[in-house]
Amino acid sequence: MTNISLKSIKYESIKAILNSIAEVDRISRAEISEKTDLSLVTVGKIADALLERNVVTQVKEIRSQAGRRAGLLSINPERFSLILDFTRYEFRCAILNLRLDTLDKFTFQYRPNATYEENVQAFLAETSVNVRRSYDMEQNCIGVGVAVPGPYDAATDRVFTSRIPELADLPLGEIVKRHFRRMPLVIDSHINAAARSNIRHVEDYEHKNIVYWYVSDHFVCGVYVVAGNLILGKNGHACDLGSVRQLTGCTVEKKIAACKDQNEVVDTLGLPVYNLIRALNPHTVILDFCFPFDCDGIIPSLNDALRLQFGMKPEDMPELRRAWCKSHNSHRGLTMSLRELWLNEIVYGPSDVSL
Repeated sequence: MTNISLKSIKYESIKAILNSIAEVDRISRAEISEKTDLSLVTVGKIADALLERNVVTQVKEIRSQAGRRAGLLSINPERFSLILDFTRYEFRCAILNLRLDTLDKFTFQYRPNATYEENVQAFLAETSVNVRRSYDMEQNCIGVGVAVPGPYDAATDRVFTSRIPELADLPLGEIVKRHFRRMPLVIDSHINAAARSNIRHVEDYEHKNIVYWYVSDHFVCGVYVVAGNLILGKNGHACDLGSVRQLTGCTVEKKIAACKDQNEVVDTLGLPVYNLIRALNPHTVILDFCFPFDCDGIIPSLNDALRLQFGMKPEDMPELRRAWCKSHNSHRGLTMSLRELWLNEIVYGPSDVSL
């Protein structure tokens, strides 16, 4: 096979084809063409280039009828991302393949007698040993993603967070690089990463206004997305919905933390969701719940409250959706960012690997 250049091909076309392959187990060139509105010739050329670079693999399609058997394409199953999660004191590590499936994970037991930085160093050292024991990091890892509980400023290498104040004092990127040298690195707020993961499931999301809202018993925050772009605000983060105060002076986050069942969650969220809709007029509101009780009835009950309690007409209401995956949406979002960074490097060559 001759070396096929990707630089002459529109990058968005390459990205669309890779995403189409990554979203399913196996897919034909004809199916990719139909899904992306790209010609079979373009799809074939890009697919051959990705095969040549070992980004995707190919198996023959099994047919019962006679005729030419086209190859079915899959994302390379050996490639993976390493995700480090610092959103709680119990640090977590996860391995995800490029289809965004979790292959492996473990939780680090925080050592109260050690400093926060000592715990971070111990976690990274332990993770490095464990991952390299089971996976070929140098050959197959596309990069390291780091989830943090607030905006990250790459210029100062600092996380802006009051939830884990010790983390705000650390040069996190520098510390991670010591343990995972020469690895592409993406550090991002877990809320931003989760939003990027979820908006892709909204049809025609690149032409819509979407609110992603994470609601748990310890943290409430959101992201406003316009035409596929996150509106990050002055300090790298906007839509801190948990800090909004109600008439009683209590914040939404504090009131949510006291909820004991989904009915109390609905009672608490009704007014904030109504105000959110009136202020931003979104097409879709994605609610990502994390509670120790069942949450399946919250969305239907919120829809009822908006109509009956707040008098909203159905035609004025956005689509209220629960997050597509019920856990670790940020890990998927970080893997998506790493996957795009990896593709960019394949097309244009190595660049600055730290984001």
